[in-house]
Amino acid sequence: MIRGMRRRLPSGTVTFLFTDVEGSTRLLHELGAEGYAKALAEHRRVLRDAFAHHGGVEVDTQGDAFFVAFPEAAGAVAAAAQALDALRPGPIRVRIGIHTGTPHITEEGYVGADVHRAARIAAAGHGGQVLISATTASLLGVGGLRDLGEHRLKDFDEPVHLYQLGDERFPPLKTISNTNLPRPASSFVGREREVEEVGSLLRDGARLLTLTGPGGIGKTRLAIETAAELVPEFKAGVFWVGLASLRDPALVTGEIGRTLGAKTGLAEHIGDREMLLLLDNLEQVVEAAPELASLVERCPNLRLLVTSRERLRVRGERAYPVLPLADRDAAELFCSRAQTEADDSVRELCRALDNLPLALELAAAQASVLSPRQILDRLSRRLDLLKGGRDADPRQRTLRAAIEWSHELLDEEEQRLFARLAVFRGGCTLAAAEDVAEADLDVLQSLVDKSLVRRTEERFWMLETIRDFAGERLERSGEADALRRRHAVYFRDLAERMDALLRAGEPEEGPVSSLEAEIDNLRAALEAGLETGEIGLVREITASLPMYWLTRGLYSEARSWLDRALALDDAEDVTRRRLLSALGTVAYSQGDHALAVAASDEAASLAMRLAGVTERFQILKAQATAALRKGDLETAERLNEEALAVAMEVDNGVGASACRLNLAYVANKTGRHDRAEALLAENLPFVRSRGQTRCEAYTLAGMAETAVHQGRMEDAAEHALGGARRALLIGDKPLLAATLDLFAASAAARGDARRAATILAATEAAREAMGVRPDQDEAAVRARAFQALGERASVIEDAWPEGTGLDLESALEIAERA
Repeated sequence: MIRGMRRRLPSGTVTFLFTDVEGSTRLLHELGAEGYAKALAEHRRVLRDAFAHHGGVEVDTQGDAFFVAFPEAAGAVAAAAQALDALRPGPIRVRIGIHTGTPHITEEGYVGADVHRAARIAAAGHGGQVLISATTASLLGVGGLRDLGEHRLKDFDEPVHLYQLGDERFPPLKTISNTNLPRPASSFVGREREVEEVGSLLRDGARLLTLTGPGGIGKTRLAIETAAELVPEFKAGVFWVGLASLRDPALVTGEIGRTLGAKTGLAEHIGDREMLLLLDNLEQVVEAAPELASLVERCPNLRLLVTSRERLRVRGERAYPVLPLADRDAAELFCSRAQTEADDSVRELCRALDNLPLALELAAAQASVLSPRQILDRLSRRLDLLKGGRDADPRQRTLRAAIEWSHELLDEEEQRLFARLAVFRGGCTLAAAEDVAEADLDVLQSLVDKSLVRRTEERFWMLETIRDFAGERLERSGEADALRRRHAVYFRDLAERMDALLRAGEPEEGPVSSLEAEIDNLRAALEAGLETGEIGLVREITASLPMYWLTRGLYSEARSWLDRALALDDAEDVTRRRLLSALGTVAYSQGDHALAVAASDEAASLAMRLAGVTERFQILKAQATAALRKGDLETAERLNEEALAVAMEVDNGVGASACRLNLAYVANKTGRHDRAEALLAENLPFVRSRGQTRCEAYTLAGMAETAVHQGRMEDAAEHALGGARRALLIGDKPLLAATLDLFAASAAARGDARRAATILAATEAAREAMGVRPDQDEAAVRARAFQALGERASVIEDAWPEGTGLDLESALEIAERA
């Protein structure tokens, strides 16, 4: 630290910000000494500009890491956001940690645990991620922050609660005990015995434990509290996976994988890790239970804690019925929520509500205007009316009465909005509520105050039990069809905006993350469109989602919706061309080359017939893709040359990078490897300057493959690793497998047989998990790798079991150790 700077250090309450470059050693190898030095200098300039702009004082810098102090928490967070935005087009990604404390200042600078805590928080993150302590979050408010739950940091005995700036998904934090458990705002009352019993069952060998009971009985809260106590006992973490918004059982394992940041098959990702998964609200997708039982059997140290209104009825399941609260606990819960003292009327009210936690919370929400006796008198009449109800479980009648009574206390405007909000699946933003449901903010806040709507960060949502009731009211209102259409139009427009950004070359992280946040609503819109015959909306939404599905490796879901959308209507319009083009890409990725060729051909023919509606570049691109799929390389090259020229004229070169990639592919296929090398060398700085991470990944992969074609297999490793890192960054699992194969071929050529064989085994297992096969070129690379391995069968045999148990990210880590 510069001595003259000490007098300028903020004092009192100070917010510390630490940064660190992710993968600096890897970047050095990838960019070379001169390139890395240039990138590092630019990174330092960008960070210092952001820090200075928001009042930060640079305390220290070591290598590529910064330590900065801010007098205000808001300034530190704003500086972090500005820095990440400015770094996005370049190769360097930094992790940032922010924490606020009251340190001691000496002649040597800051001293105290808060400094170390801030540094540990930064070290727990990933490149592009900003982690914020609860202390800092309390000064800012949690709007715009994602709650990551409690984590244990090295050298600190007590867990710390962490938040993340923004909604982008990252792999689990690198903390001693990983967890994303929700942190309920309200206190946990009673259930001490149940927490102990459920915890003991999991500790004593229960591998798949299901908490059963009717809606509103407290299964989720009991599961969260139990799981929180078990966090220190699972080295690989404790993770919550909310399933309430899903309706398709086939999506369950994908949702689990998305939560865990799995880059390959779910079982392969979990492997032997000691992990507890809390799967919440499984009842509406209970058909996924056999697959979950198989997952437990394949992962020896995995435990599943499931909440469901019914047993799963699969092998290995232990069921734990969740009962109503004890009388004393029920009274305590009501009083804590209602801010009142227990008396005979409170105890009588609790018994009338069968001691159901959700019913008690709904009743307590009225305590500001009604006494417990008045609540009881009004509820008793409702309960009497429902004694002859059709519900199998009497407690469900009680809960229904409590919800209905709470609903009747709403005014007309509140009732209308309550019903309309049922159209959202997985919650909604304020903007969506205002646009679709015509929500008034004050009315929405009133529903939150009455416990009928919940709010987490920037999203409003309902418990499924309450949403079911609201959905019934929506159906009775006569507005259901119109509202579903408005909902579908809103999310169609969102999908089309995000798709346009992606096609315009915008970095993928923002648009894909936006789609991921609303994927449950998008699925709901598609399903509703099929039910109501809104085929135009179904086609348009489906045509805007392929990039999301491909990036997330959701090939089966993509294929299913594309097939359905194409079957709905044979109208020859732009939407059909987009659907056919997407189907060709998905089918090609799945190894269905016949369908890929047919779909691409039809898309190209349709583009020609739509001339004047579709831009010329899109026509040429579709024709070139069709020619490539058929193996007509001469035509493909001519069309890509034309498309390249058009792209440079009409869209500032956004589409040019893909054309160069295709031209390089053709050049390699026709033995003109020097031309391919020149095209790719031209493309690399082009895509980097525009932040086109996907095209950069494919360009680096092409450079590695070209080196292999040129007989320089030993030289392919650097570009293969660069492509693999970017493929991991954008979540492109097929490309990650292909680039790792290229690295394996290079490693085999260098005589690093065990590393090569291990990686080849991992990529084979990953493709099997994804349900895809290597294409002709990828198969050729693998064949070269095995040829280079030669007669070392014993090495392959020894390494293969290890490799098949690795996910692709772990395989990349092995490659990077070279």
